[in-house]
Amino acid sequence: MKALRLLFAAAGLSVCASHCALAASASLHSDTNRPGAENIARDPAWLALLHYRERGDGSMRSQADGARFFLSPEGKNSPAAELLAGMAALHAPARRQDFACRFPARYEWLRMRLGHDGADAAIEQCPQLSQWLARFPGRRISIDFASAYLENPSSTFGHTFLKIFRQSASELLSPTINYAARTDARDSELAFVFKGLFGGFPGVADELPFYRRLRTYTESEGRDIHEYELALTPGEVRKLLLHTWEIKDGVFDYDFLHENCAYRTLTLIDVARPQAGLLKRFGKVTVPVDTVRALRAAGMLGAHRVWPSAPKRVRDVETQVTAQDATAAHRIALGQAGIGEIGALPSARRAGTLQLAYEYASVLIDRDEGERATRKDILGAITRARLELDDPEPLASRAGPATPEDGHDGGLLAIGARRRAGRASVSLEYAAFQHTLTNPLPGYEPHAEITVLNPELHVQGRHARLRRIDWLVAHSAIPSSTLFQPRAWRLQLATRSESYDDRDHMATSLAYHSGKAWPLGGETVLSVLPGARVEAGSALPHHAGVAGALHAAVTRQGAQWSARLELQAEKFVAGSTLRRLGARATAEFRLSRNLSVALGAAQAWAPRREPELNVSLKWRQRSLANAPGRGQ
Repeated sequence: MKALRLLFAAAGLSVCASHCALAASASLHSDTNRPGAENIARDPAWLALLHYRERGDGSMRSQADGARFFLSPEGKNSPAAELLAGMAALHAPARRQDFACRFPARYEWLRMRLGHDGADAAIEQCPQLSQWLARFPGRRISIDFASAYLENPSSTFGHTFLKIFRQSASELLSPTINYAARTDARDSELAFVFKGLFGGFPGVADELPFYRRLRTYTESEGRDIHEYELALTPGEVRKLLLHTWEIKDGVFDYDFLHENCAYRTLTLIDVARPQAGLLKRFGKVTVPVDTVRALRAAGMLGAHRVWPSAPKRVRDVETQVTAQDATAAHRIALGQAGIGEIGALPSARRAGTLQLAYEYASVLIDRDEGERATRKDILGAITRARLELDDPEPLASRAGPATPEDGHDGGLLAIGARRRAGRASVSLEYAAFQHTLTNPLPGYEPHAEITVLNPELHVQGRHARLRRIDWLVAHSAIPSSTLFQPRAWRLQLATRSESYDDRDHMATSLAYHSGKAWPLGGETVLSVLPGARVEAGSALPHHAGVAGALHAAVTRQGAQWSARLELQAEKFVAGSTLRRLGARATAEFRLSRNLSVALGAAQAWAPRREPELNVSLKWRQRSLANAPGRGQ
């Protein structure tokens, strides 16, 4: 039956293509020398325009979630049906103009694909579309990657957006296209995370001038922006803009792990240049930094520049002054002390203190913290005092922004040997994406951990057992300082083999910790995070329980090796009286960009004493969650 249905559909496409073209006008070309319409429905450009992805059974399904994105009732699951509907609208005078205004990229591509080479002004006759396109006068474009914002769980993966360069005037006025979730301010933080993970928000594209993005990312949130010009022709940029119009108002659901800012940005570029096959590099997990790597692999990245973060610069300058001088700079910037407070300091220290106070006060203004006029008065006073010095800016930033595409790949394959409670086993581990606090640091933000879909299997003799699946782990441990006191936090959703009184059982849990981190000198940080865990498992008396928890860690991160000592304590307050107490030490040594060796030791004291030793070889690969070419 399925074969018969496809036969009728193919025949219908050919007949419709011929008859519609002949009936349209005398100016249209004959279908005699044109490929069959059924081939058009399989054209990669058509599939990209409608966001069709091949499923496991070979059928096609569009990722678009809004019914208004389709002209045919069967359009979501049938490229052929949607093509028929598009051709009918193209050749129907009463529907043609509406088709051009709603779906200009689809309309323009279909006209050209069917051989309509003559002049056409339908798109120019769409007032709202014309007004929108007028905001993007340039034909050069860049992809901009904002590094991770570690104080917000939804931004720990980084963010990408597009900038269209203006042909004249200031580059800061260049318009940008940003695809993001339309969130609800009334949602709690946990509700926000869950909706983001499971597509609970609509995805929308907004446009702002570049200077507004700079203020948000580099000044308010302390994120570096890496900008890469894309090797797209003016015609390809036009295709991208026309398609942005088609999807900008909530056509797709947004989720943090797959159909996110990075994925939708790639789909726009995929429409502009479908032969690049960018989406074939991704499965069910899409991380913004991997989009930059995919574009580099496709030869589409041009000139690179960095817009550095202002708060990161201030943090770096703060490490170069004494704690006493940092306190003085803090008081001066807040207006709690006058500049005369540092009058007795040696000239070099006074210059460094004033420089730090000035740059910190500038960040406070950018973040709209405090009364703006008062802050400007303070900046003026600091500036006048600095002008009296021989060297008003003696301290230079020593840390350059990490280049994201040069970091290790996000996917993971690992094999190891483990000895636990006197029993030896082999461990096999996979991750769709992983960067932990002991992984090679170059290319990544320090003090951040991100893991997505990370199962581990233990093999002992002829028996294999699933030890755990970390569905999502996100962790930030930025150390506090005199000037900044960020919140440290950790979120974990996992199914793991947990210790109970008599033996281990599988349980699924959601844990959230929030606290502080402090520098211990050099590259070492101490974090203390109280929190709670909600756990569901058959070994619990009521199959569910709630535990209070404490997670403390000392972490050393470096370019060639990193190490971490963790202490975890839990006490159930509902559903059980169980206590857990354990410690773990981990060290990882970088052998190459994508290869490292890890050593670990652990000791549990409650609910029973149990030692563990392990060693593993870790190979990182492109971040894929399914087979190449099977995007979902």
